[in-house]
Amino acid sequence: MTTRRTFLGVGAGGLLAATARALPVPPPQVGIESANRDIHPYANVHHGLGTLGVKLFGFGGAPAPASFLIYEIPPGASEGPHVHSLTDPALGAYDEYYYVLEGHGAMLLGDRTMPIAPGDHVHTPIGLPHGVANTHPSKMLRIFLTYIERSPAA
Repeated sequence: MTTRRTFLGVGAGGLLAATARALPVPPPQVGIESANRDIHPYANVHHGLGTLGVKLFGFGGAPAPASFLIYEIPPGASEGPHVHSLTDPALGAYDEYYYVLEGHGAMLLGDRTMPIAPGDHVHTPIGLPHGVANTHPSKMLRIFLTYIERSPAA
């Protein structure tokens, strides 16, 4: 299997390494994506209740080790209970990390439902049933969600 380390090791001291050092490295592309723009409505996320606002961060298509989004969950709405696994192509093989930005809700974690509030951080590993609901009668629940693909090695 070729990796970046073996690739660089193969060329050490040779033409490949010299060529790699001689190529100009473009400066990294830096950008800011507003969390308050491009929020799109999605109904019944994971068969949950109501319509959630979802902001997907694409970083201009740059490769990233993780993906990020913001959920805006109105009162009474929810992301439905679901489970990610290594063998389900429909839901994907994701570890997820929920960070509560504002509002109050309840999070299903396995067979328990736990209250969540601003500043709470919840990890939902592959195989754990989970979902989140806004339990406040009038305020929005905003969650920053990081999800990392854990597909099995080919």
